[in-house]
Amino acid sequence: MDESRNPRRRPGGRSARVQDAVAQAALTQLLDVGYQGLTIRGVAQAAGVAETTVYRRWPTINHLTAAALLKLTETDNPLPDTGTLDGDLRALLTQIVALLNRPEVLRVVRSAAAIDHDGDGSVRTGKSAFFDARFTDARLIVERAIGRGEIASNTDAHLLIEALVAPSYMRALLENRPLDEELVDSSVHIVLGALQSVGIPKRADSP
Repeated sequence: MDESRNPRRRPGGRSARVQDAVAQAALTQLLDVGYQGLTIRGVAQAAGVAETTVYRRWPTINHLTAAALLKLTETDNPLPDTGTLDGDLRALLTQIVALLNRPEVLRVVRSAAAIDHDGDGSVRTGKSAFFDARFTDARLIVERAIGRGEIASNTDAHLLIEALVAPSYMRALLENRPLDEELVDSSVHIVLGALQSVGIPKRADSP
């Protein structure tokens, strides 16, 4: 009986290790060479598995990219807590701009933007998870500001963070203007100005 059970345990454990190794290898390649340099052969070699093993679960480069993005979301990024909304937004955006000025991080962001879903749910999940992980936790900044009475209780946290970071990601993707301190200042100023003048209320269909 023991012999009949053990084979079922071993493949499951090995499968998890293989998935982790492939995802890590794909992420390393993505950081090193970007989406254009990512290959199934290179990932298989780096992960120490056969190419056929990779193809069975990740049949395209898009699937590998999605796996790499999911792997990247495992890294925690501490949120700033300066005691004021202005300070928190400024610190958060300064961190984001610093990251986007790193070539390897910029390659990942561009890779995420370039993924074609091809009607595949796993690819969409990987892409969504990457961007959700970058922004969802940042909504805590808005919730703390609401708790301090700095802004209205019906402020849409997700929309506020999107408005704050969108110009930085646009510049990163288009490479048309610099990612610098002036951008941080102007983005924070615009968002705070909108909060003071008209607010950023939740839509009726917001959670």
